[in-house]
Amino acid sequence: MVLLEKLILGLAAGTIYGVMALSFVLIYRVGKIVNIAVGDMVLLGSYLIFAFSGLRLIGNPAMNLLLGLVMASFVGLIIAIATERFLMRPLYGQSILALIMMTVALGMILRGFTIVEWGTILRVFPGQHEVFPPVPLKVGVIEIPYVYIWSTVGSLIIFGSFLYLFRKTLFGFAMRAVSLNPEAAATHGISIKRIYTYTWMIGYVAAFLAGLVLGAINGINVTITYLGLARALPAALIGGLDSPGGAMLGGLLLGLIEHSIGTYLNMFIPGIRDIVPYIVLLIVLIVKPYGLFGTERIERV
Repeated sequence: MVLLEKLILGLAAGTIYGVMALSFVLIYRVGKIVNIAVGDMVLLGSYLIFAFSGLRLIGNPAMNLLLGLVMASFVGLIIAIATERFLMRPLYGQSILALIMMTVALGMILRGFTIVEWGTILRVFPGQHEVFPPVPLKVGVIEIPYVYIWSTVGSLIIFGSFLYLFRKTLFGFAMRAVSLNPEAAATHGISIKRIYTYTWMIGYVAAFLAGLVLGAINGINVTITYLGLARALPAALIGGLDSPGGAMLGGLLLGLIEHSIGTYLNMFIPGIRDIVPYIVLLIVLIVKPYGLFGTERIERV
């Protein structure tokens, strides 16, 4: 039963990793940009939610936290527009390295702003313990923290909504057209710059949602940056950098292995649980260099 509990917690954590990886995959799929700033986007989201929910505009703790998420997401949309317009757009057409380095600089700016504004003291969301009771839910001998339950439900709703958006709406078709052939999409009247902007907006919102969950589980401090990048990047690479569905499946696989094999080995080799995601990543990339569900590109020389 202990193993079953670990597997359930692993699946719950995997849904969180999948949402973070989704933010990573979307930006790469459309703009072919490896976004190293994803962890700092998650960090900024958690602090903005903390700040807005701290205003306590609503008496109900759950609704107050939800309002904080909505207000933070609105700010995230503005930051996303500025990121694409003033940082990324001038570099389109330049080398991939230049775009990657710009995301590194973006991450440093976001992290520096959060440290200057809120410091490095560990914080918790206002009313968090009322929304997520510290006493876990018991199902027989299995104990599941409430934050994992709600995060799993929320992550699945978010992923389902995004999947519907990509596969069943005109915007999703336009995004896929731009990712496959930007020149052909432009000739059919699709605004490539607008699609790029919308992609960054979705990426920021997904990162902020992950910030709410990670902040509720681990507390709010700069270590969220590490957790964000250290889990989003392996999950995205395992699933496939251009596969939104692969992002979620990669996150689930990562969560399962981390909470089962990683937890077991950690009893004998302390600290190895943090390395397990990268071991899994190396094995997958050796067997499938483009990830489990990534598009294989064949180049003839």
